[in-house]
Amino acid sequence: MVRQCIIYSLTKSSIMPRKFRFTNLILIAAAMCFSGNTMAGEASVKYDAAVSEQSGRVTGTVEDEFGSVVGASLLVKGTTNGTITDTDGHFALDGVKNGDVIQISFIGYVSQEIVYSGQAALTVKLREDSQALDEVVVTALGIKREKKALGYAMQEVKGEKLTETRDANVANSLAGKVAGVQIRQNGTGVGGSTKILIRGNNSISGNNQPLIVVDGVPIDNFSSSTADMWGSSLVDKGSGISDISPDDIESMSVLKGPAAAALYGSRAGNGVVMITTKKSSGNKGVGISYNTNLTFDSPMQTPEFQNVYGQGTSGNFDNDARASWGPKMDSSTKEMALGNLPYAARDNNIYKDFMRTGSSWTNSLDVSKSTEDITFRAAITRLDNKAVLPNSGMDRTSVTLRSTAKLAKWLSTDIKVNYVNQNAKNRIALAQDPNNVFYENLLMPRSIGYSDFLAFEGSDWKRPDGSPAGYVKTVNGTPRNPYWSAYRNGNSDKRDRYISLAALDFTFTDWLNLKLRTGMDNYTFIYDHTRATGNPYWETGGSFRVQTERFKEINSDFLFTAQGNWGDFGIVGTAGGNIMYRSSTSNNDFSGELVIPDFYSISNGKAHDASFWKSRKQINSIYATASLSWANYLYLDLTARNDWSSTLPKENSSYFYPSVGGSWVFSQMLNQMGKELGALTFGKLRVSWAQVGNDTEPYQLLNYYTTNYDTKGGVFNVSSKDWIANPELKSETIQSWELGLELKGFDNRVGLDVSYYKKNAFDQILKISVPAATGYRYKMVNAGNIQNQGWEIALNANPVKTSSGFSWETILNWSQNKNKIIELTADTKKQILSDGTGISILQIVAEEGGAFGDLYGYAYERDAKNNIVIGDDGKPVRASDMKLLGNNQPEWMLGWSNDFSYKNFSLSFLVDLNYGGDVYMGSIQTGTGQGNLALTLPGREEGIIVPGVKADGTPNDVKISAQEYWGSLSGITESFMYDATSIRFRELSLGYSFPRKLLAKTPFTGLKASLIARNLFMIYSKTEGFDPEAGFSNGSSVQGYEIASMPTMRSLGVNLSVSF
Repeated sequence: MVRQCIIYSLTKSSIMPRKFRFTNLILIAAAMCFSGNTMAGEASVKYDAAVSEQSGRVTGTVEDEFGSVVGASLLVKGTTNGTITDTDGHFALDGVKNGDVIQISFIGYVSQEIVYSGQAALTVKLREDSQALDEVVVTALGIKREKKALGYAMQEVKGEKLTETRDANVANSLAGKVAGVQIRQNGTGVGGSTKILIRGNNSISGNNQPLIVVDGVPIDNFSSSTADMWGSSLVDKGSGISDISPDDIESMSVLKGPAAAALYGSRAGNGVVMITTKKSSGNKGVGISYNTNLTFDSPMQTPEFQNVYGQGTSGNFDNDARASWGPKMDSSTKEMALGNLPYAARDNNIYKDFMRTGSSWTNSLDVSKSTEDITFRAAITRLDNKAVLPNSGMDRTSVTLRSTAKLAKWLSTDIKVNYVNQNAKNRIALAQDPNNVFYENLLMPRSIGYSDFLAFEGSDWKRPDGSPAGYVKTVNGTPRNPYWSAYRNGNSDKRDRYISLAALDFTFTDWLNLKLRTGMDNYTFIYDHTRATGNPYWETGGSFRVQTERFKEINSDFLFTAQGNWGDFGIVGTAGGNIMYRSSTSNNDFSGELVIPDFYSISNGKAHDASFWKSRKQINSIYATASLSWANYLYLDLTARNDWSSTLPKENSSYFYPSVGGSWVFSQMLNQMGKELGALTFGKLRVSWAQVGNDTEPYQLLNYYTTNYDTKGGVFNVSSKDWIANPELKSETIQSWELGLELKGFDNRVGLDVSYYKKNAFDQILKISVPAATGYRYKMVNAGNIQNQGWEIALNANPVKTSSGFSWETILNWSQNKNKIIELTADTKKQILSDGTGISILQIVAEEGGAFGDLYGYAYERDAKNNIVIGDDGKPVRASDMKLLGNNQPEWMLGWSNDFSYKNFSLSFLVDLNYGGDVYMGSIQTGTGQGNLALTLPGREEGIIVPGVKADGTPNDVKISAQEYWGSLSGITESFMYDATSIRFRELSLGYSFPRKLLAKTPFTGLKASLIARNLFMIYSKTEGFDPEAGFSNGSSVQGYEIASMPTMRSLGVNLSVSF
């Protein structure tokens, strides 16, 4: 048996295989270490007739039955002298002496050993090893395991899949790539946050997103959860995971079920996204790689507006109307609020006449150096984004330093520091915020051109009286001027973040080692918001607000690992502990209305107001695992963890949760029995069960009050929160079990992974509504039972692989999750999740017997035959009570990725589909109500007879105007409920890797150029040009409600990777 670990500094950009394989990407692009047992086989070698000197150079090629093998490693046994085959399978190895043994290996092939006896050239023929399936993956706590031994499902995405068609938020790059994972990007543009959901919603009122772990250390994945349809001057400040540069990522692994994530404690009940970052390549000398990625952004799709009718109401022109129900536009000059202008459709396309082509330019540089005992990597990534809205954008700089060292045979270290600095300017306002230009565009009459506002640029977009130069005479609460929103009202934010770790590995014996590790996530976030002097709402004299948030989390842990083998029996045991300490503060300073106009300073306020919040939390944990194996085909995993949380009462602060999992590699067993398996090369059954606990946020046990002091007015205020604390809270519990089947066949060219899971979340920590007579709105309780069950199927295949070098690899991920609210409380059978959001036409509900995210709203009144009832005025009648109209979760999801390669060319694309689910399209309701969307054109001249029956059952024959019709629908939720099904062309890349022979006289060792696209186009949707997934918040209380979202951006550009 031969066990080798060979690391080379070549990257994906440096070589492109003639025969493109997923394993090539693992070895070359990710610069990973080949780890695992391989079987040494007899060499199939042809010797050249020429004989070299006793110590000399050996050249040759490595091939398989289809041609050259790219990335095969050759090593002189017992030395560090080695090389790797190039894009044509060629190699050259110097310093070989007579009697040296040359080892040739490649993942998935039988390793070979050749005794050097003076051969000058070799042609090595490798044969595939159907038993070499011991893929090593990183699992919880950074423990490396053979994937075949796992009793639960996990999927891995390699780093190169994240960098080429990259997104500013790396979480978005997971869309369609992992079965059972739902990615929902907010409609807030580049730098916006993303909701990650694994196997459904577990918590009614808590966080449903997974834990993010980087190199074994949890980090804070803060995210926009603003749940206010009025916006309230809040913005989406992005997700914590977006601070991780894709260029630093070796791989992302998704641990889907509690059994996989149990060792990460309380926060892992919703699954774990594990990010493993790069180390030095390990190749002696200096390795340098550079990547530049430039994309241009424009809307992927846009709704259709009408350009026939202009400003006015009831068919008459009115320069104070916020609607397009006026007469037909005839280009005549009319006295408009912005001047005497043509009554015509001029420059009224926000996507062309106000927005601009955005751009994102990312540059990354990676420098690594290694000696025999020390490795060092330094990387810097810079993102510069010019947003599609004027006077807005962001930049992000990430610097990473990492070093490993072998200080002694028994001691090694790993130290990493990652610093991230991000600056954003004028993030988009949300929902129906008066400052949201996309909401204003739905209201603005079609006879108003964006160029009409430019006459007021010299006066800072103001009228002589200081009010905004709006498109109506009376601005009445909103600026009615997009340039006022872009240049007068503004916001900016800055984030400085440090993510670091330090680890010591002690190897006491060949069977016992200890890892000590500490990691820290520390950031400061400063946000300011300016409301301009002359603003027509809230502080008309202007105001200024500054918010400062500070966060620090430290995780310190130890882990003993012991292992042993006795014949066919093997065991690996671990025991460890963790201390997690988290502290956060928030400081909010508000000027109140300004004293001196247009001087934006806290000290210039008439009523200086300040607030301060501090939160602390600690969890102490111990855990242990035992992994048993028999004859390399039976595996049993046991884990146990106990947490003590500072946020629970003393008597309930301790909670224990175990897991058990097993796998049976029946193909290995049958092979050992001498059975023929035909086309089947690998088969495995797995099963697991787990229980995971979950605590709560700080300060939920006792009622408390907040104080506020007006430093200028001298007023001291004391207020209570709107919920009743519960001093007897206990931990939540999530129980799950999972069954799985894995198959590989036809020499591993086809693979299938099927999972069925069921999980129940008990004793949830909920805020349940209480009667108003209590003086509160909610109370904290432990209650509820939410169930999620579903199927996941991952199918991968290599349908075409020819000797000429053409290859096609395809991966299909399909998943379906069914949610059910089995129980709430004895007193509460229905909880309105959207309560307090300001949404009145729709309720997002959790109700016993229903599903999480059920959507209730007002339907049409219908008769016994399901005919819509029409009133005497000719308008549809709204039912008096709300009813169930749909659910905001998709029925199933599918992602289909394909990779083609031919010699030095590569082509890849990804299509993803969300089928089913429902969404209320507030943008369509607003745009039709104002007469601006093309949907409102029918019936403008001749009127509309709404299909339906009168109260007496006779057909409706009352004609009403289009304005009356669309106005009558605004209060009927059902009118604007849409099927949320969408199919989108998510990613496309066409690349060419330059052959090494062309680079021979250049300083480059690798060069690849690619044309790339992201969100290329919407293949199918029913939402009239608006994106059904583009919400304004990640909060569970507003999912399924869309209003005035920014269009999803299409990104087209180029990517260039260079290595030296």
